[in-house]
Amino acid sequence: MIHIRAVSPSEITPELVASLAGRPGVLNLIVLDGVARKPNGDAVEFDVITADANEVLDGMRTLGVARRGSIVVEDVGTELSERADEAEARAPRALRLSPVWEEAEARIRAGGRYPPSWFILLTIAGLIAAVGIFTNSQILIVGAMVVGPEYAAIISVARHRQGGPRPGPAPAQRRCPSASCLRSS
Repeated sequence: MIHIRAVSPSEITPELVASLAGRPGVLNLIVLDGVARKPNGDAVEFDVITADANEVLDGMRTLGVARRGSIVVEDVGTELSERADEAEARAPRALRLSPVWEEAEARIRAGGRYPPSWFILLTIAGLIAAVGIFTNSQILIVGAMVVGPEYAAIISVARHRQGGPRPGPAPAQRRCPSASCLRSS
């Protein structure tokens, strides 16, 4: 489950709230009319199950919330709600396990600058894999995969092949400031 805080322009808010209220995966919808500043608008907060997160975020972008307001996505570490458990149980299993692409792209952008240790680990993984290939050792190949730091690059390639947007400069509200963003729910 993720928690979304948004500032929505007042003229968009009724359509946004109607869209969110109609989704069974959206819980704890809170709307505070006219309280937001910088940008001015309505504060909208809600929780959404992971299975519905991508569609909800796409809908918010389509309405122009990201362009004219702001959207902040946070992981929910712990939730105590039978309604949330029921909503998660109703969602298809494949969607419950799917990543939230906005978070994945933010992680990729945040990891855009690689420290020297990244290159060292990549070199070590490459050497282990080469030895594994030459000695026909499956254990070494798996070990190289475990040591390799290239997971964000793999996600980036997979996202591009699915026809998704190519990563570019991220707006400040979508940046992931720390390694804590690398956890997935």
